[in-house]
Amino acid sequence: MNILYVLQVLIGFGFVIAIHEAGHFFAAKRVGITCPAFSIGFPFPVPGKGGWKAYNIFRYKWRGTEYRLGWIPFGGYVTMQGQSDSPGQLEKAKEDDKGDYRNKSYWQKTQVLLGGVTMNAITAVIFFIIAFQVGVTFIEPTVGMVDQSSQAWVDNEIQVGDRILKVNGRDVVDFEDVVYAGIFDGGDSIDLVVEREEDGKTIQKNVTVKLDEDPTFGIKLPAIKAKHRVILTEEEAERFPEDLGEDRPREGDEILKVNGRVVRNAQDAQGFIEASRGVIKLDMQRGFDSDARRWEVSYTPRRKFYAEGSAYTAGATVLPAPWVDRVRKDGPAAKAGLQAGDRFAAVLGANGGEIKVNGFGDLTRLVDAAGGSPMALVVEREGKRKTVTITPEPRESRPGRYQLGVTVSPFPPDNDKSEEEQAAELNRTVVAYGVRPGSEAEKAGLQPGDKIVGVKVNGDSVVNEKTGEFDRLAYALALQKAAQADGPAEFTYEVERADGVQAISFKTDDEGPDSGAVMSIAAAEQRSAPVTYGLGESVVQGFYHSKKVGYKIIMTLAALFTGRVKVWHLGGPVVIAKRSYSLAQWGVGTLLFFLAFISINLAIVNMLPLPVLDGGQWLVVTIEAIRGKPLPEKAMSWVQLASFIFVVGLMLFVLGNDLWTVFIRKWQI
Repeated sequence: MNILYVLQVLIGFGFVIAIHEAGHFFAAKRVGITCPAFSIGFPFPVPGKGGWKAYNIFRYKWRGTEYRLGWIPFGGYVTMQGQSDSPGQLEKAKEDDKGDYRNKSYWQKTQVLLGGVTMNAITAVIFFIIAFQVGVTFIEPTVGMVDQSSQAWVDNEIQVGDRILKVNGRDVVDFEDVVYAGIFDGGDSIDLVVEREEDGKTIQKNVTVKLDEDPTFGIKLPAIKAKHRVILTEEEAERFPEDLGEDRPREGDEILKVNGRVVRNAQDAQGFIEASRGVIKLDMQRGFDSDARRWEVSYTPRRKFYAEGSAYTAGATVLPAPWVDRVRKDGPAAKAGLQAGDRFAAVLGANGGEIKVNGFGDLTRLVDAAGGSPMALVVEREGKRKTVTITPEPRESRPGRYQLGVTVSPFPPDNDKSEEEQAAELNRTVVAYGVRPGSEAEKAGLQPGDKIVGVKVNGDSVVNEKTGEFDRLAYALALQKAAQADGPAEFTYEVERADGVQAISFKTDDEGPDSGAVMSIAAAEQRSAPVTYGLGESVVQGFYHSKKVGYKIIMTLAALFTGRVKVWHLGGPVVIAKRSYSLAQWGVGTLLFFLAFISINLAIVNMLPLPVLDGGQWLVVTIEAIRGKPLPEKAMSWVQLASFIFVVGLMLFVLGNDLWTVFIRKWQI
């Protein structure tokens, strides 16, 4: 951890929060309210005789106000005579006391209450202007990955490498603009103008990207990812030999190439690594731009007996022969005439004989075996069998593996049950629909159609911990447990046949045809070169981005009420601190840009109509001005307490969600 970045973040955050309090202070002094104390930062508490004592860096009293500089740089505070967040805590105001907050007019109170958010808004504009003078990096609006099986992949309109120029008619400078359009603009798609290379020429193209339900966030988003860096996790970095010295990779180092193949995205890296055997060569990079260090390191990744792209797991395929769900535009299946609803039945061999497709793994194995040559597929369509000739295309990030250009489903398209009901039914039972020929499982006696009623790993039965029963989740846990074992694991299938339950045992094979090398890697954002402007344009951009960021924040709050954004999507202090530290590495300008975002966030959130916030207090004084008298103090005490509990509860929830996000989910932020 770089202490300079930490100090930048602490000072920046302290300033943003302190400037909010300064706004209240300056407004209070302007209208003549007595302010006993104004502090930047908070005092450091030290135990002593008679209790705790607060120590500041310095204290200086001038014109009735004691100015303080605290040791703890997170924010600040101002005390005003006659003003309290807790009704009933102050003595009644004296009518002739001009320094008492309560004796001020409605417009004077308004100036004081809105002074904080006004200062935050002004600070944001100034920070934006300075940031563009220094140089701001953005998440490159270049497509780095199209999620396989998404509607965007099926439509085949957007491609890896496309640079996004516009989204729904608006200019794009940051990939986040594309994501926010998916959240806020409504509808089921977004319209893009992209720039791409075709036949050696740079062209612009209008494309429509349909939105998919994002499984992580639970909201509709474009199923495309920004160009990103593939980095090592701490877990993987610790596996490299210590004798590599300075060449020993660290957490956060970027993987540029695997065995000489350029890594465009995390899918590429995983696929290249998985297909390797033995020692691999990694081209690594540490740092950015001119300060970056590049080197090559040899490494032998660990292997497990099945990999993400495996046709079979422990010799069996536990998904039935699939139905075609969607056909990718201009893909091999579309050219061959495959249609949604077709079910794969068999592949014709060289001698014309049929090789039956019992399960999904069988289909994958036979497509890979064709090696990009034309193959004859037998499909069932509307109760009839049809033979089509199709030429599989290589999977971009899976060397030696091929695809037909379809998404598939284990469920028939005309079933009366919902997909959720069919999935629940499928997950309750585990069937070895297909068995890999020549596998250890087949040698041990596993047969296609065997119903698996239990699995043991090294003699221990594995069950679903919630239900205590064996199901598809228990099967997945057993595979995971076996893959984590030191060396080959003893894997036992308990299968139910007509003559009773039989145990079929064998050793897992980390060198078998379904095995793969694995490394723990992560994706981190790739930011653009610093964008700088002259003073005049920086001012224009400062106001533009203030409006743009304010719009995003307001739309996020609105989306909480519509359900498009959930409360667990919000980031709190831990996520913000981690994000700030990450951005500090991209330069002071980028950090200032983010602090401007936080400053606007602070201004808008403080305007929410909750009595413990500035907006709520302003609402109260507005109602009192309309009524011509104060609101009942007892009622206000209850409202104040309820809003306080709500805000504190929300803060604790967001903090807990932060800890879960950073330390359990381990999202790269």
